[in-house]
Amino acid sequence: MIKVILFDCDGPIIKREKYFSQRLREETGVVIDSQNEKSFFKGIFLDCETGKADLKQVLPQWLPTWQWKGSVNDLLEYWFKGEAEIDQMMKKYIENLRQKGIKCYLATNNEKYRTEYLANVVGLKNFLDGIFSSCYLGYMKPQIEYWQEVYKSISDVNKNEVLMIDNLEPAIKSAREFGFNAERYENFESFKKTMEVKYQVTI
Repeated sequence: MIKVILFDCDGPIIKREKYFSQRLREETGVVIDSQNEKSFFKGIFLDCETGKADLKQVLPQWLPTWQWKGSVNDLLEYWFKGEAEIDQMMKKYIENLRQKGIKCYLATNNEKYRTEYLANVVGLKNFLDGIFSSCYLGYMKPQIEYWQEVYKSISDVNKNEVLMIDNLEPAIKSAREFGFNAERYENFESFKKTMEVKYQVTI
């Protein structure tokens, strides 16, 4: 019996059709060089996502090459606001799960400012039991240590009573290796069917 569900953020709960750099190019005409983009998101940004660096302190040196004329706060508002649409069907489903006594958490790789934006501005804290963000835990999916830290907070249940929903295979694989159930998220309807057929959870 599933007692805890861990939901990835982007995909299962937050709709994100385009990444920040795509929207920036299409909406403002600013083109971030692909090598520059990779250097940032595969470099120092990873330290931000594990709480080892502060995004607001890191960004100023990158803004000139991104041709951004506003402030760091302006950029973050543009960035976060464009990736903040809640899937209302999933929100309602989660609310119903919680009414059935199943605890639901966000399990996400995110730096602290977007984590706080999602929790407080978007309002994820209002319909979830908690948020496990990499910036707080010090580890990122698919690191096994990430799941170890999560389990410390939900250790009143057995591992096989925990289900993780994610759209990335490495995270799914590592969660299963740790002992959790894990399913790949493709769309709401297939997710709901998996819950009904495989886990006997009917909403």
